[in-house]
Amino acid sequence: MNRIGEYGFDTTFDSSFLGELKEFRNRNRFIIKTVQLRKPSLKGLDTARFLSVVEPFISEDLISSQNLFNMRKLGSSFSGSITSFFGFESHLSSSKAQADYLFAVSSMGGEREALATLIKEKTFPKEFIDKPEWQNTSNFVLEWTNRDSILYQNVLGMWFEFDMVENLSKTPIPCIFLHTIPLHITSEDEKEQLRWLTKQALPLVAGKNLPEKIEQNIIQAIQKLPPNALVMDAGVMLSRPTAGIRLIVARIRPDQIIPYLKTMGWSEDDQLSKLVKDLEAQVSRLVLHITITEEGIDKKIGLECSFAPDRYHLETRWQSFLNYLVERGLCLAEKKEALLEFIGVEQEDAQRDFDPAVYRPTVKMEGNEFSSVLVRYISHIKLVYEQDRPVSAKAYPGVRLFGCPKAPTYDTM
Repeated sequence: MNRIGEYGFDTTFDSSFLGELKEFRNRNRFIIKTVQLRKPSLKGLDTARFLSVVEPFISEDLISSQNLFNMRKLGSSFSGSITSFFGFESHLSSSKAQADYLFAVSSMGGEREALATLIKEKTFPKEFIDKPEWQNTSNFVLEWTNRDSILYQNVLGMWFEFDMVENLSKTPIPCIFLHTIPLHITSEDEKEQLRWLTKQALPLVAGKNLPEKIEQNIIQAIQKLPPNALVMDAGVMLSRPTAGIRLIVARIRPDQIIPYLKTMGWSEDDQLSKLVKDLEAQVSRLVLHITITEEGIDKKIGLECSFAPDRYHLETRWQSFLNYLVERGLCLAEKKEALLEFIGVEQEDAQRDFDPAVYRPTVKMEGNEFSSVLVRYISHIKLVYEQDRPVSAKAYPGVRLFGCPKAPTYDTM
C-alpha cells in the first residue's frame, strides 16, 4: 500500500491550513534532506500525489502556497496513473510566485487508456463534463484510444496546460498540445497524408472545423520547413481568445530561423536576428514556437532554449544561462535561485546512481521488477519575442519518472 500520508504528503488537508503551508513545506524539505526515511513507491502515484512528493523542493519565490494548493485541487480531478511527466510555467521577470500547471499523457504504458477510463466512467467533476471544451477534449481522447483510428499511431501524447489564475473560481480550461509523429512534407503524397491533423485531430480538440485559410497555412508552414526540421507538437489554445494553432518546430538550426520565418511572410527584423545569435552562444538547442492564423504567422515568436543531449538534473549549464537572463533584466535573482534549488532527484534504489544512458522515461513499466527515479529538472526556458515589445522569459521546471530493470540479486547463503 502506498502510504504517502505517513510522511507528511497527505493531499487531503483543509484549505484553512494554507497559512501554515510554508512552514509545512520547509519542515518536509529539512526531513527529506537530512534523514533517510522509508519512502513510498514512486510507481503508483496519481497526479495530485506527484505534486505532493516534489512540493518540499519548491521555493515560495517560485510557486506560492495558494498557487500550489490550487494545483493540487485541480490534480485531484485526475485520478489514476494518467501521467509520469509534469511541470510548471513561471514568468521569470515577475515577482509574483505564480506558475501555470501542465502534465503529459503518453500513448504508452496505459496512460491514454487510463485517461479514457476516467472519461467513460464520468469521474471528472460535473463542471468539467458540462463545458464544451472538456467535451471536445473527451471526444478526442476516446478517438485516440480507438485502435482503428489514424490518431492511435500518429499522436504520441498530449499535454494539458492550465493557466492558474490566483483565485481559481471558474472551471479550469486547458490548452491542449498534441505531441505527434515527426511532421514534414517533401512530396504531394505527404501533403495529403497530413490531412489527419487538419481534418480530424485538431477539429476534434477545437470542436469545429479549422478555417480553410488556417488549414492551408498549417500545411504551408510544414511544407516550407528547412531540411531536417520538423513539427513535433500542434496546440489548440482552448482557454485563450485566439483562433490560431500553435506549431512547435524542432531540429531547426539557429541560422535557419529567420529565413524560414521570412518564407512565411515575416518582416525582416534585426532585433530578432540579434536575439537568436545571442541565444546560440548561450544554449545548444533552440526550438521555434509559432502561431498560425488566417493571415499567416502571428507576430509573437517563441524561442525555446535548452541543452543537448538531455542530462536532466545533471545538467550544469543552466546557472550560466540564468546569469545571462538576470544580466539582461529578463529574470529576477530570486527566481534564478529558486529554479536551481528545485533541481534534484528522488530514487528508490540508493545504491544505483541515475544515468540517462541506463534509465529511460518509464511511463509505467510493466510489473515491479525495476527501480524508479523521479527527476526534478529544468526542461527549458522560453523567450517570447514580439516586435516593439519587451522580450519576456518563462521557465519550465519539469518532473519526470524514469525506470530501469533492477540488478539481479543472488542468495549467498
